[in-house]
Amino acid sequence: MDAEMVSLISDIVVGASAIGVAVIAFFGLQTWRRELTGKAKFALARDVMLLGFKLKAHFEWARSLFTHSAEFTGRSRQENETPNVSQVLDEWYARANRLKPLQEDLIKIQEASWEAQILLSEDSSKSVSEAVTVYRSKFGELVSAIHSHFETRRDEAVTGHPYNNQEWLDKLHKTIYAPPEDDFSKQIDKATTKLESALQAYVK
Repeated sequence: MDAEMVSLISDIVVGASAIGVAVIAFFGLQTWRRELTGKAKFALARDVMLLGFKLKAHFEWARSLFTHSAEFTGRSRQENETPNVSQVLDEWYARANRLKPLQEDLIKIQEASWEAQILLSEDSSKSVSEAVTVYRSKFGELVSAIHSHFETRRDEAVTGHPYNNQEWLDKLHKTIYAPPEDDFSKQIDKATTKLESALQAYVK
């Protein structure tokens, strides 16, 4: 066998080896990408589910019927506060503070919902988005109720005169202090259950 033939065979073998390595590398890369994508989906679904559970618990705490005295010890007192005014402002301060973890986790789950649009299926990402919409809506409702209720109660305490629309105030009170089985809570429960159902497949 002459040198040219040996060189040709060698080139063919080297070329074939290079193609084989490229094919193996390609399929290896595809497998690696699938594994990474699967891990990313798992992590995202797990994080979103945990945030959903945390938000549900935060809503329950924010609307709990009882307020502890330790919750308003950090409030700065105004000059010449009457006991009635202090009572309203203490409660307002405590209830406003309970909104903070809700707000923080709402931001987190909103950010996660954008990632869900990229990584998860259309149906799953839609379920995440719908749950986030419910959480945001109920949070806004609770924030508005707390502000309006206690602002009006403070004015009543300052002036000594009851507000002319007590029915409206009663509705706000029920939003702030309602029991777990009311419509507000049921909407939160329904959104969380739907979220869990949509994400279970990714965390098995």
